[in-house]
Amino acid sequence: MNRTKVRCIMRRFGLCSIPLVLALLLTGCWNRTELNEIGLISALGIDRSEEGWIVTYQFINPSAISAGTGGASKAGGGESPVHVFSSEGPTLREAIDVSYTESPRRLYFPHADVLVLGKEAARKSITDVIDFYWRNTYLRENVSVMITEGQASEMLKQLIPPERLPGTAMAHISRQTDHFNSNFPSIKMYELTRSLDSQSGVAGVPQVEVVGESQSRIESMDQLHKTSTPAKVRITELAVFRKDRSVGTLTRNESIGISWLTDKIRISALSITCPGSNKGTEKFSFQTFSAKTKTRVRKEADGFTMLVSVKAKGRISESNCPENLANLSNLRAAEKEIEEVIKDYMSKGWEASKRLQADLPHFADQIHRKYPKEWSKIKDQWEKEGMQSTRLVLQVNVTIGQTGMSQKTFKPDGG
Repeated sequence: MNRTKVRCIMRRFGLCSIPLVLALLLTGCWNRTELNEIGLISALGIDRSEEGWIVTYQFINPSAISAGTGGASKAGGGESPVHVFSSEGPTLREAIDVSYTESPRRLYFPHADVLVLGKEAARKSITDVIDFYWRNTYLRENVSVMITEGQASEMLKQLIPPERLPGTAMAHISRQTDHFNSNFPSIKMYELTRSLDSQSGVAGVPQVEVVGESQSRIESMDQLHKTSTPAKVRITELAVFRKDRSVGTLTRNESIGISWLTDKIRISALSITCPGSNKGTEKFSFQTFSAKTKTRVRKEADGFTMLVSVKAKGRISESNCPENLANLSNLRAAEKEIEEVIKDYMSKGWEASKRLQADLPHFADQIHRKYPKEWSKIKDQWEKEGMQSTRLVLQVNVTIGQTGMSQKTFKPDGG
């Protein structure tokens, strides 16, 4: 066959293949999902039942969200921005599968901002929850994790004004609390997993509750039309997980102490008694704008000593002290008072950790890294014996960088 005939055959083959290629390009996706078939989940709740698991979904109502944004539709404005429902099964996967007997849409989980664990789920074991999150690609490992004293299903029904999506609002509350006062540090699923898989095997999770005089629920849209609701959703304590289950809680002061010990202080306000004052009402506020904690472990004959060094800088944001805090001697005295308060917070945090036998400062990880042989001998008795004999040596250095625009406490003439 000569070269001319070969070229002719190849040209004909090319022309014939063009319609086939175009047909393939114009064919639609066989497994596509339309937007109106997807149900966006803003929050997940997990509870334990006698038969297995209860999974609760906070399902976004698109019509209410769009109406609320435009502000023109009274009907849309009266709709709840979310629909909450639950499904139950012996496993988490089956519980989710059962949800499709009620949900008209395919549930879409990557938009979930928060995972709320009920009391029973946290008390028994969350191993299955963590395993389920890491096995399934449609679940995000950076979802914020919270715990509630009651049922997660009830917590997800609460509206949080002025936000329209309660799940997103809860995640924002956790992040704001973490950033602006460091009282109860937020934690994401990957951080929770990493902490529980460490040598310490301990993690702190913010606990969220409905609080108020009437303890009434905020489930009706009528509540959003009021200037103040009788009940509010609030982070109240720090739940402590050891290995795979909840073992207790820390108060606000104890939790702040752990934040100082673990270098998690960002912005924090401290109320300090005025230097030399005998009156409990004479106080000033110190607001940190930078803080750094370093910890070193030292082996002793009868155990271990943790050397904790803290450097903090901040400003005076409020004062009713009779003395002028801008005066150098008063300034140094104020700094000493702040240092003692920070030491007291850290001591309370460590005492709470020992009480719960939960190594929240993760001192075990540092001992394991520096003294691996010694750690292998004591790790089985660390919570019961090792922690109890471990001593803290606290060194705190505070610098007041600003005393504010006013040098003295404001007192009107004749006051």
